[in-house]
Amino acid sequence: MNESNDCPELRHKPESQISTGPRIVFHAGLFVLCLLLLYLRRPDAVLNAQFYAEDGARWYRDAYELGWRCLVIPETGYLQTVSRLIALFALLFPFASAPLVMNLFALSIQILPVNLFLSRRFDGIPLFARLFGSLLYLGLPNSVEIHANTTNIQWHLGLICLLIHLGKTPQSRFWRLTDVCALALLAFDSPLAFMLLPIAAMVWRRERSRARLVHLTALIPGAIVQGLVLLLSHTHGRESAAIGASAARLAGILGGQVFFSGVAGARTLALLFLSGDGHVLSWLQVTALLLGIGIMLASLRGAPYPVKLFLLFATGVLILALSHPIAGPDLNFPQWEYLQLPGRSSRYYFFPILAFYVALFSLVLRPEQGPSRVFRYLAMAILLAVPIGVWRDWNYPRYPDLHFNEYAQEFARAKPGTSLTIPIVPVGWQMQVVKR
Repeated sequence: MNESNDCPELRHKPESQISTGPRIVFHAGLFVLCLLLLYLRRPDAVLNAQFYAEDGARWYRDAYELGWRCLVIPETGYLQTVSRLIALFALLFPFASAPLVMNLFALSIQILPVNLFLSRRFDGIPLFARLFGSLLYLGLPNSVEIHANTTNIQWHLGLICLLIHLGKTPQSRFWRLTDVCALALLAFDSPLAFMLLPIAAMVWRRERSRARLVHLTALIPGAIVQGLVLLLSHTHGRESAAIGASAARLAGILGGQVFFSGVAGARTLALLFLSGDGHVLSWLQVTALLLGIGIMLASLRGAPYPVKLFLLFATGVLILALSHPIAGPDLNFPQWEYLQLPGRSSRYYFFPILAFYVALFSLVLRPEQGPSRVFRYLAMAILLAVPIGVWRDWNYPRYPDLHFNEYAQEFARAKPGTSLTIPIVPVGWQMQVVKR
């Protein structure tokens, strides 16, 4: 007997809807597993949550004192809407719980690219490659600065939005709406939307679908607003900072911080810095630079269109970052000199390191052909070495305990109008807030 005749409701139900339940369970389990892995990298982000930099000094303080008006206040020259929205949400919880709430939001956004990459949108890529790539992403070397904090949430949100453009468009109306919301939020949160706009335009021009046009349109209002804000607001030192650009420093940045640290880890680079042997360090940086650029260029030849777009986006982000960096406290000191220091301003290297991995995978997954076989084997060897960097940089250093809970209790006991100064991480930062 035909089972579909016994169940007419299943006979007319699309397969995608029948499998919705198991897919939800899979992605929920995947999310929890990723959360556990990120927790292991720095447990104190959950067990002893403290405000980090602008999380407390700007986002939460402004949300507490100004309410919704904080959304129109630019920081470092542009609006940072998502961080401020998260701080406004954190107001619903006791002050002592606010850092934990904000950290959990940041961790969630940090995980979502994995769920997206392992969804049906990227089922054209072999599953083993997506799993391996996801593990490398979760253990990304030289990325301590963007881990579990709201201040740097824009980088992970930017990756989500980039994957939205590079993957297949969803059939579900709910996920199509979710995509639009994510893209609009990014545009109102970060200049990354400026780099994403040409990517969105090229994808739409290639596919000519209504969904891609909607994606492109979702970015435009926020990008226009951010452009006006950048033109009309003060940039808090970016224009006056000494850049100190030079070929030697560029080799140190790309060769050391991106290509070498992306494989061997920032801790390994730090050991070389501390060894005091500048000649060996310079030689390694230049060698890593030449190998890295060679890999990137080799991957472009015959690479799938999404790979080319990823590399283009990452290059644009790096150029934008290096043109106006704020990497150290002394704006009169060459900022490119700061950028060479291991672990310093690792937010700027997030997309370049990921792009390097994408180039490696592109070469490894490509069928053997002619001279490219040499680069394929080289890429395979480098990919097999990347877990060294993951292992070296896996454990992030714990933040010093600045006894936030004690200050939170003092804040709870304080009378309205009392001004409190609360030390926050990194050491030297302070959060000044007036009790309502």
